[in-house]
Amino acid sequence: MTTGISVHVSYPKPEGLFDDFFWRGPAGVLFVRTGRRFELGTQLTVVLELPSRDKIFRLKGRVVASRRASRDPVLPAGVEIEFGSMQRHALQLVLDAAEGKQIEFSERKSRRIPYSVQVVYETDAGFVKEFTEDISEGGTFIMTQQQLPVGTMIECRLKPPGYLMGVKLKGRVAWVSKEGQSAGMGIEFLFSSERQRKRIKDLCSKLAHEITTAIQRGVDAFKKKEK
Repeated sequence: MTTGISVHVSYPKPEGLFDDFFWRGPAGVLFVRTGRRFELGTQLTVVLELPSRDKIFRLKGRVVASRRASRDPVLPAGVEIEFGSMQRHALQLVLDAAEGKQIEFSERKSRRIPYSVQVVYETDAGFVKEFTEDISEGGTFIMTQQQLPVGTMIECRLKPPGYLMGVKLKGRVAWVSKEGQSAGMGIEFLFSSERQRKRIKDLCSKLAHEITTAIQRGVDAFKKKEK
């Protein structure tokens, strides 16, 4: 199955979510308007943003249906993404947030940016090249089947687009996940200087801007097709 894929969907008007979401038995299904093509069964991460509620959710799902755009009747192109019953609680939080209800969950000190960045680090077996699933000002999640023990100190080099030499810094394995598509390890950054901390902060701001711009382009392109 394809892994490491993400789609972004934003609802400036939260009530719009209810037009695209429905329950199918114990599973939840979201119709995501996109021109991208996915094979049925593709596993992916949906980054769902509710700007007016200042909330961002990340959900794991799989593509169960796809649709091409049509003019008669007028229907947008997109895919149906199904979320298993294990995510029912997370889905309910999303729906509650869209309705404007007060929801309770642990807020991160810094926003996670869903962005795949190559990262190189050294283990006892030699240098390893992997990719991040997301990154924040305080750390990153590395997708890997070869997790290191919690507490392990590593020296890594992030290689985002536009950074020829990459960004070198130390980190600590804060937690690990061994669950299939979500296998990997969370790395807490250990900064040696404020300059290094600022560099990561600037990187996150740049990546967040790229994602926001890409989403807006997709929305603009969709509106143009419907005219």
